[in-house]
Amino acid sequence: MTELVTSRLRLRRFAPDDAPALARYRSDPRVARHQAWRTPIDRAQAAAVIAGYRTEEPDRPGFFQYAIELLRHPGLIGDLFVATEADGTQAAVGITLTREVHHRGYATEALTAVTDRLLASGVRRVRATCDARNTASARLLRRVGFEQCGRESQYLELRGVHADVLLFEMSARSRAGSCTALEEPAGDQTGTTGTHRAH
Repeated sequence: MTELVTSRLRLRRFAPDDAPALARYRSDPRVARHQAWRTPIDRAQAAAVIAGYRTEEPDRPGFFQYAIELLRHPGLIGDLFVATEADGTQAAVGITLTREVHHRGYATEALTAVTDRLLASGVRRVRATCDARNTASARLLRRVGFEQCGRESQYLELRGVHADVLLFEMSARSRAGSCTALEEPAGDQTGTTGTHRAH
């Protein structure tokens, strides 16, 4: 299933014409400051990133990057990645939204839809991480139903700074699982939250 629809949002496969919007918000220093991906990027670089995203499938192990848009006003406002492990029992998620749509509940809505889908599909544990300085991301994860289950000291290097990382999990049984050891982050994201993907 490459599309999810909520009351206000559509989460879909990336399209080539999303490149200008992706380049714009990934080049915004205030969006990128807690991210692992390279910034700034131009339209050609964004188009290359999107070409990679378009080879991914949401129902297979590995990565899938959802493009997020408003139902009433189509056009890219953010993205949400899923990284599913080979056996399909665990996944990691992360989300980034353009700064113009922060504080409207869209991140909560999108992340809830994706975690609900993962748990309904047989995933037993969903993980997320965020830079410990990114308090908005931590609040978002708790609001969606994740539980903080650890902290890795100076685990992540972002923009030349070694940052602590907060570890969060949600289980199918309780929507709040117990934490296990942190592996190398599986992918990107937060203008709001994330495990960090390098592109």
